[in-house]
Amino acid sequence: MGVARAVVFAGVSFLPAILVGIFAFMAMGGPDQDWADWMWLPCYIVPGTLIGAAGMYGWKTSADVDLE
Repeated sequence: MGVARAVVFAGVSFLPAILVGIFAFMAMGGPDQDWADWMWLPCYIVPGTLIGAAGMYGWKTSADVDLE
């Protein structure tokens, strides 16, 4: 159950993570600049970290279901 919950949490967090990455990209200068090394942060690192954190949260907070 932990893996399924982690995958669902990461999947659901995909769109908000991309939106946060786009906001960070726009705040750091946006498309007016040529590609540079700093763009790794808002384009890949921020969304990846948020998706990974949501997956880890889903994995670690897995509660056992008691069947009667």
